[in-house]
Amino acid sequence: MKILHTADWHLGQNFYDRDRLAEQRLFLDFLLAQIAERHIDLLIIAGDIFDTANPPRAAEQVYYDFLTRLYALKHCEAVIVGGNHDSAPHLDAPRTILSNLNIHVVGRIPDAPEDAILRFERNGKRLCIAAIPFLRDRDVRRAIEGESFDAMEARTKAGIVETYRTLATLSTVAAPANEVCIATGHLTAVGGRLSDSERSIHIGNLGSISADQFPHEFDYVALGHLHQPQAVGDSEHIRYSGSPIPLSFSESTDKQMRLLTIADDHSLTQSTITIPLARRLLRFKGSADTVQLAIQELSVSDDELDPWIEVTLTEGDISPLINDQIRSAAAAKSAVVLKVGRQLKDVQLGNLPSESSKAISEWKPFAVFEKRIEGYDGDLAADALKQYFNHVLNAVQEDDAR
Repeated sequence: MKILHTADWHLGQNFYDRDRLAEQRLFLDFLLAQIAERHIDLLIIAGDIFDTANPPRAAEQVYYDFLTRLYALKHCEAVIVGGNHDSAPHLDAPRTILSNLNIHVVGRIPDAPEDAILRFERNGKRLCIAAIPFLRDRDVRRAIEGESFDAMEARTKAGIVETYRTLATLSTVAAPANEVCIATGHLTAVGGRLSDSERSIHIGNLGSISADQFPHEFDYVALGHLHQPQAVGDSEHIRYSGSPIPLSFSESTDKQMRLLTIADDHSLTQSTITIPLARRLLRFKGSADTVQLAIQELSVSDDELDPWIEVTLTEGDISPLINDQIRSAAAAKSAVVLKVGRQLKDVQLGNLPSESSKAISEWKPFAVFEKRIEGYDGDLAADALKQYFNHVLNAVQEDDAR
């Protein structure tokens, strides 16, 4: 029995006002080909199917087109759980119809936890899935007036751990012999490597749990949210598949999916499927001459989409002439420059940090707030203000995802 773990598709993402659907369609074509060629029995998508709670119509069309083609293969079922970018009601709305196509959707943790337990059998191999989506604050704790952030942190983490413990217990109820059990999740695990593109979830890192807090009953934990493929600490069976395409310039080009195989002796093995890169996101840094020379040496193959480039100049000003020269050099190589920025030195701006060269659209809301309260000397501690702001920010984001 073969299971494929992927996550963080972020269908409909806009990147510097450019959509990613061309790349995402190519990934889904590759994914479908892999499912067919390897005769995959089950596809797990661990959250953030869409980039926003209200995705564009074109992104929804890509999603449903893929599910239709998946069903047409006749041999692969799917388990789809919601992420922090997804609207749980939006994902859950067609759940009944999709279940008739062997596509099982859990956008929000069910009121009856046993409804999140799914069982599959192929060729004498048995599999249990604890389909756990992103757990919002309201899913794991009730607000208490006047509660301290330390207490809030403890109860949030305890609520997440208890959810996994409850589902682990339910997975063992009436479990047949030699059944393999897999849990899903969409969260930040302690020690995970982040990139620039993940939105913080819960209040700061209140929802972060460590590898040893996942119940031992789970033979594998299929996680989403972090965009770099990685294991959690030393626990090779608790893994992020990563996003299928780079979602920021900071992300590695190493994109992959996890292939899980239940062998005849009912053991579970893992391997990697490398995802071909449809479009490169490139960074060039240096003087204008150095950058232009590097771009001129760029090689672009006929079978890849035009690379997107971020340029950081380390000296001189960004004159219209230099800007045009850099963009023209890229265009001559069938590449597109999305940003030309400048690395400012402290002495140039009276010790103003280099981040000041960023456009406001490049900053995350919490980072803007942190800059705003630098040097704050009020009655409340700065750390407390940050916690309050993050609490409000997450509440707004959760309301948007309803």
